[in-house]
Amino acid sequence: MKGKYIVIEGGEGAGKDTHIERLRKEFGDKQFVYTREPGGTELGKALRGMLLHNTHGEVKLPAELLLFLADRAQHVEELIKPALAQGKHVISNRSWVSFLAYQIHGRGQYDWEPVVVEVLKKIFEGCPTDLPIILDVPYEVGHERMVNMGKLFDTMENMPRESHERIRQAFLHLAKELPQARVIDASRSVEEVWTDVKAAVQSVL
Repeated sequence: MKGKYIVIEGGEGAGKDTHIERLRKEFGDKQFVYTREPGGTELGKALRGMLLHNTHGEVKLPAELLLFLADRAQHVEELIKPALAQGKHVISNRSWVSFLAYQIHGRGQYDWEPVVVEVLKKIFEGCPTDLPIILDVPYEVGHERMVNMGKLFDTMENMPRESHERIRQAFLHLAKELPQARVIDASRSVEEVWTDVKAAVQSVL
């Protein structure tokens, strides 16, 4: 049987890494593949450095958008589709939902939306998202968490507050258009959020 494609989405400081690590401990590695975007392939790792840490200098917005698309295209063909075909479940830290939230709404590049929606449909053809989990957290809560962690902000995290507000609203809007999506209040305690994340994942396995 084909595996399930599960994506964990949300704004900065929502707890994606925390709950993906808990999923790994809960379900193990035998039937699951854990990955992320950008950076789930060797090409993706190079692109992640360019996009999030300016390893090759400042990336202009149109190039940023296209490089994120390149990362996702490589990720789907090299990792996601083969894993699903082998019957493994893929749990990805971000996917195309984040792309629309960040690169279109966060960056305010609305004129690109009709084009990239069609490109994303083509890239993800044959691997529909079985479960998008949106970890929803207000900007203040997520930002404070990252500051308290002493995190060095990358290019996405350094976007202004108003951009992150648009990103949050984009996630919530996209969730309404995806009947399979689960929005989870991530401003609560880790244990409360984990209970809902685990139940959501179990519901599609």
